[in-house]
Amino acid sequence: MNDDLEANLHLPQDHPFSLLKKSFSDNPSIRSETETALKAVLERLNPSERGTRFLTGGAYEWVLAVACWVAGLKTIPGGHSQNGTDLLMYRESLKELWSVKSFTTPKLSGDIRIINKMSGGEVSFDHPTIFVSPALPGIVYFDPKLAPNFASRSKQDDEKLTIDGKLITKYAEMNPDCVLPFNAPLNPGSGTASPQLEIVNNILTSGTYPSLGPVMTQMNKISTTVTFLKSQFENGKIDEKTFQELLSNLEDD
Repeated sequence: MNDDLEANLHLPQDHPFSLLKKSFSDNPSIRSETETALKAVLERLNPSERGTRFLTGGAYEWVLAVACWVAGLKTIPGGHSQNGTDLLMYRESLKELWSVKSFTTPKLSGDIRIINKMSGGEVSFDHPTIFVSPALPGIVYFDPKLAPNFASRSKQDDEKLTIDGKLITKYAEMNPDCVLPFNAPLNPGSGTASPQLEIVNNILTSGTYPSLGPVMTQMNKISTTVTFLKSQFENGKIDEKTFQELLSNLEDD
């Protein structure tokens, strides 16, 4: 039954989400820059790749933290070791603000992970969360304490607590005051950046590693080309024979 689900919730004008929403409305350039920045993140990082999924989420948190800061909400990301809440209020003893759940696919459906369990036992879905997804009408603020009936439909097992993505869409439709109009970007799937590689490359090519540095430069070039060739092969733009020939010629360049 949907009759018991909370509708037409209203947030006070001085609520942090209301302040962020007003900032985006009063200064359209802030919203535009935030949308563009998240799109730029996906042009570099591909969250479909397991190794960059957490990095993408972290990048989203930083962009949103900067947007909050511009809106007068002095926040910093808590980092992945932070349990529950991702953004912390900087000037209030790191008071918890809200968690950030970001998605980059065209649909928000099925069970979406809210909490990763660090150990066995029950966990509670009790911390405010903002959802960022191209499938939503904007950034959605969800506080389980304000919408306990929605929150009660979450599920948990030994590893995680989840909620059906369709419920978040329904919540947004039923509570427009908790939605900040925003166009979240889709993942184009073309991001190839490897932050780990960039870090190591910066270290080894700094001039203090005469043996490792030149090899790092060569390997960096090869890695970039291999990633491109692999994409071309997987997309059917080159056949396997050409792919293998190009790979074998890389070290001769």
